[in-house]
Amino acid sequence: MSTVSNPPGSAPRKTSLLGEQERARLQRRKRVGQAFAAITFIPVILAIALILTLFADVIFDTLSWQVVEPNNSGQTFAWSEAPLGGLAVMRLELSAQGLSDSDIEAIISDPAELTRFRARNRIELMWHTDDGSMRWVVTNSRDDRLDYYGFFEGFGQFDRLAADLGPDQNIYLNPWLDFSFLTRNNSRTPVVAGIKTAIAGSLWVVGLIILFALPLGVGAALYLEEYAPKNTFTRFIEVNIRNLAGVPSIVYGILGLYLFVRLLNFGPTILSAAVTLSLLILPVVIIAAREAIRAVPSSLREASYGLGATKWQTVSQVVLPNAVAGITTGIILSVARAIGETAPLLLIGAAAFIPFLPEGPLSRYTVMPIQIYSWIAENDVEFYNVASAGIIVLLTILLLLYGLAFFVRRRFERNW
Repeated sequence: MSTVSNPPGSAPRKTSLLGEQERARLQRRKRVGQAFAAITFIPVILAIALILTLFADVIFDTLSWQVVEPNNSGQTFAWSEAPLGGLAVMRLELSAQGLSDSDIEAIISDPAELTRFRARNRIELMWHTDDGSMRWVVTNSRDDRLDYYGFFEGFGQFDRLAADLGPDQNIYLNPWLDFSFLTRNNSRTPVVAGIKTAIAGSLWVVGLIILFALPLGVGAALYLEEYAPKNTFTRFIEVNIRNLAGVPSIVYGILGLYLFVRLLNFGPTILSAAVTLSLLILPVVIIAAREAIRAVPSSLREASYGLGATKWQTVSQVVLPNAVAGITTGIILSVARAIGETAPLLLIGAAAFIPFLPEGPLSRYTVMPIQIYSWIAENDVEFYNVASAGIIVLLTILLLLYGLAFFVRRRFERNW
């Protein structure tokens, strides 16, 4: 830029050293850059819209309208009659069936009778019924389900359905994802099926994965970064670790089937699943831990050595505490990947139907992705609603893990 002389008292006028041709070229480059940025932003908007659409579709699939001929009393109860649900609704239902107060108390106080009632019935807070909104309903596994409608379809036909109801028929807007769904074991009947056994199996597997993968992954990363000599063999190990991080999960399933299920005779148990998935995420944990350790400035190590600290004291008291954010984030993201794996677990024999909670590492098990897959494979439209509820639970857990990883990263992040 340069200035030219102006009349006294006026501001100096600036002139550009660029010619008209150069300015036009820069303007064209700017317009091309803006157009390219807009074009590349379109796929991002489309991807977000598609994800939100799929998520909304799954949410609406957890709701359905049902025309039912109840096997029990057929009565619905206002939310105000039993705000907390549970045994209070059970008492109302048993009373509606004609039982006396003494008979009701005998059933509730008998653990065997109480278990039998809960196995055959499900206490639900229906969002809308022909008796009104937010009504408690005790649904039975032997109820006759006469008709089924999706969420929006049922809204459009509610008046006609309510007018055509028989004397012993009800219509419900059933929210399949409720507290009862989280606290029930699996069942062959969709109305009483729950995801508790799958959640328990996933927690067992994830707990053992952390127990195996955390010390091995962090230990390997510390060795490669702080102790291993920089030679051809070390570089060979590093290349193979990075290659293993991209191996398809089905390959790990084949390895787990041969090595742990058959050769070591662990069988199709939680232990086999945990060890197989630990091998699956171990390369990712090592890479994430190495990057976090490498990010610690060398000046901190040199200052520690200058104060007379040993190698181990420097690593354990200086390097690791300053790398904990990156290491923790890598482990959480790796565990989130393991939770969503299905193919390797199917290969090593995870069961599609487990009606009881696992008792230890050598128990048979199922996990949430396999449970959802088995529900979708059932030849019953109501299992689609159950599977959609399971998908929401799985996505919620994954979102919580990703949120935890983001929080840890931001909370302990340090700018060197």
